[in-house]
Amino acid sequence: MTYKEMIETLSIEEKMRCLIGGGMNTSYVPEGASVKPMRYYDGPFGLRMKTDDSKDTPEETEKIRSQFPNAGQGDEVLSTAFPTGCALGCTWDTELVEKVGNALGEEYRAKEVNAILGPSMNIKRHPLCGRNFEYFSEDPYLTGKLAGAYVRGVQEKGVAACPKHFALNHQEEGRAYVSSEVDGRTFREFYLKPFEMVVKEEHPWSIMCAYNRINGVYASEHQQLLSKILREEWGFDGMIISDWSAVKNRAYALKASVEMSMPYQDEAFGQLMDAYEKGEISEEMIDNALSRIALFYERTKGVYDRPSCDFAAHHELAVEAARKSIVMLKNEEQILPLKKEETKKVLVIGGGAVHPYIGGDGSSRVMNPTQVDLPLEEIKRLLGEEAEVKFVGADKLDAYKSDIGHLEGELLPKAAWADVILVFLNQELSCSSEAMDRHDIFLNPTQEYVMKLCNRVNDKIVAILNVGDVIAVHRWEPYVQGIFVSWLGGQGMGRAVAETLFGYNNPSGRLAETFPRSIQDVESLKNYPGDGYKVVYKEQMMVGYRDFDTSHIQPEYEFGFGLSYSSFVYKDLHLSEKDLTFILENTSGWDGEETAQVYIEFPKESWNSHPAQELRAFKKVRIPAHQEQKVVIPLTEDMFAYYNTALEKWAKEDGVYRIKVGSSSRNLPLVCEKRVTSGEKITTEWKEF
Repeated sequence: MTYKEMIETLSIEEKMRCLIGGGMNTSYVPEGASVKPMRYYDGPFGLRMKTDDSKDTPEETEKIRSQFPNAGQGDEVLSTAFPTGCALGCTWDTELVEKVGNALGEEYRAKEVNAILGPSMNIKRHPLCGRNFEYFSEDPYLTGKLAGAYVRGVQEKGVAACPKHFALNHQEEGRAYVSSEVDGRTFREFYLKPFEMVVKEEHPWSIMCAYNRINGVYASEHQQLLSKILREEWGFDGMIISDWSAVKNRAYALKASVEMSMPYQDEAFGQLMDAYEKGEISEEMIDNALSRIALFYERTKGVYDRPSCDFAAHHELAVEAARKSIVMLKNEEQILPLKKEETKKVLVIGGGAVHPYIGGDGSSRVMNPTQVDLPLEEIKRLLGEEAEVKFVGADKLDAYKSDIGHLEGELLPKAAWADVILVFLNQELSCSSEAMDRHDIFLNPTQEYVMKLCNRVNDKIVAILNVGDVIAVHRWEPYVQGIFVSWLGGQGMGRAVAETLFGYNNPSGRLAETFPRSIQDVESLKNYPGDGYKVVYKEQMMVGYRDFDTSHIQPEYEFGFGLSYSSFVYKDLHLSEKDLTFILENTSGWDGEETAQVYIEFPKESWNSHPAQELRAFKKVRIPAHQEQKVVIPLTEDMFAYYNTALEKWAKEDGVYRIKVGSSSRNLPLVCEKRVTSGEKITTEWKEF
């Protein structure tokens, strides 16, 4: 029996019951039906599921666990913990993210899961959002391309991706009721753009609406957003699913086109029945919703075959993703990479070396990874027995009220002894967590003091930031020679960190978000967290580098920035009607990867206001040492478009656009101009959505 055939046998009451979850992670199936329930599980970077829910036999569970003797023995299934969104965003690598999507699809399919609840693809509006670690970037174009690759990878394996949270969920504080107040142009051009890209280019089979309200209306009840824009305008034909317990009125949500309300709630059925009896919803409306659920079932029914997956290969992919996500921020006097022959005495400081944060907290947290590469052990492995490694751990560094006198007595002799000092730094895990926002962007004072203390006797210090979002570095950056960010880099992060330190990995990550010098420089934070019931996006599109570049504010590290062991030169820019070409030359002795970035500057005589520049294309290129490569960037209509609310469509303007190419938003050595003559001379309106 197919799902569609099952629907045809149901009473109106049973039909309505199918629009509400059957349990915490399953759809409802009437008793006696031969159709299996559909299953929807977190998280975006690795499966979290109780062993009892896995469908595995005890023998199958034991076979998997026997491959990973060091894995946890809890009641959660083993799964691969891939780097989180903040890390994957900094790879700027769509091919890699698609491979991660493939691997996730394989692991979810092996456990008979129809939909992975991801990717998380909200824009990083400000740096205090506790869930920023799940999101890719502050830029909608980069977010759209990486999220699209993720969706493509997952669905190639027959599992549905479920992009979330649709839309305007940019803070955890008050997320269940706060109203995000935004004008129409900002909403369409900036915050909806990545979702529009993913829906039109990759056709996800499901999408999750958010908890919050949008201009006063709950996202799960927003007919203009879900029915008009998502379905009618963008052509979305998949299943809309609610966030868990987000639906306040099931009948209103059905009228807005939410097919699946999760999880099961008694009052939801009563709301549907009451609305049906009053004539507020019809059986035709219910049947239309069920037809989309049936289509979802048909698209994902291959998961019931439960093919196995290769966890060992997935761990290697997790290591590769962690390698490519590392962003080197400082390399004074070329302290990195460390030379093994000159590094015989190493002092490692910080709990992150032995208990790294591989992911954030909340629904995305992978509870039982197959294995976790520990930075300290990987450093020892690479150095071999010829080197001596000393360690000072978390109990002395991670509390705010450490005994500083005792710390000095222990650390100073060891710091003076070492050839190099490696300091692993992080905030509390609660700073990267669902359901709460963080309060600042600083490390705790003891961690900052440690670097100043060690610098008294030894300036060979490298700081490794194991964090889920931007960190203020100005108070301690002068005391270290090297800094790189490993993010919440998944279970392979420890190996990736060690290989980067010693030159086995050439860092190629580039920042997907701006590091501010001061939190006061962040315009959007002037409009956060709101008054408890609403938050007004007064900054409009002036978020991240758009704000910093337009307002001429110097960031600590700009969007797109990242150092490499290689050096690259941009040259020979040529513009044609169809594409943009230039040469990238690797002038170093290191094989390396460079991410070429293309920004557009709207005409000076523009009829509308625009940010100073906006990312419109990028390409990650691998270039061998002392070689060069021609890079071709196709020119597309949407590169020169903005959303015009007066016309209610994407439009262009007459005038001369500047096209800028380089390695970051503040390093764009190649510039050319293109005249567009097919534009619209109509001023858009900053009217309410």
